Amino acid sequence: MKRGLFSTILFVFGLGVFLYPTVSNYINHRMYEVVITDYEKQMGKLADVDIRKKFQVMAAYNESLKGLAIPTADPFSSSDKKNTMLVNMIKEDDVLGTVSIPKINEELPIYLGANEKHLSMGVGQIGGTSFPIGGPDSHTVLAGHRGYHGAKMFRYLDQLENGDKFYIRILGKELTYEVTGSEVIYPNQVDKLAIVKGKDKATLLTCEPYTSSKYRLLIYGERIKEEIPQNDTQAHTESIKQSQTHDFIKTIGFIIIGLLVIFIGLFGLLRKKK
Repeated sequence: MKRGLFSTILFVFGLGVFLYPTVSNYINHRMYEVVITDYEKQMGKLADVDIRKKFQVMAAYNESLKGLAIPTADPFSSSDKKNTMLVNMIKEDDVLGTVSIPKINEELPIYLGANEKHLSMGVGQIGGTSFPIGGPDSHTVLAGHRGYHGAKMFRYLDQLENGDKFYIRILGKELTYEVTGSEVIYPNQVDKLAIVKGKDKATLLTCEPYTSSKYRLLIYGERIKEEIPQNDTQAHTESIKQSQTHDFIKTIGFIIIGLLVIFIGLFGLLRKKK
């Protein structure tokens, strides 16, 4: 009786340990989904004149960066509040936009400034880089953790290859970027985040390797003129959600089956010893 109870407790404990990362990641995805849905609703309520004003302010900021030395700092070792100080039209913890990466089934909210708080909530736009509104002579850099409290975030960013696409949505506008390359750098190599004349760039940045912050992995993207109808954008988002749910169910199923096999095997051994 005691052995059976012990085995049951052991099985439940093991199940909990194995399920935690998968369940936690799924819950975090649903939380991001709520935040993004709320952001999209707020954008839908904005008058055209308000949207134009916000774009104008962001464009003016981007213009001010041209020809300047890179004033950025590593987001994983600084508070990164430069943009927050320069632009007061967005509250500190308001969502700036969203980034969608179909290849790794991630859609995350973007916040203004890549400080520790924002990186725990989603993706942060690094201060001193361009706002993610596109245009020639612009280079926005979005930083994200390689994983945070069960959320995968940019965990599998290294799987992106040349030709893969990611999408940035801001103020009702969607920008498409195509991956053109990747690079591993030291944290102090901020010159890699510089504006390239004539280019419309977006770079995804995270720690490298996973579980270490010794280096930074950069995924470079250049904007392509791909017009995406609203219904296609929604289908895009739904596809990511479906993939996340499918992966969740599949992983849970494999874990439960695996633990059941182990449990049955152990139970059989205990009965033989009797």
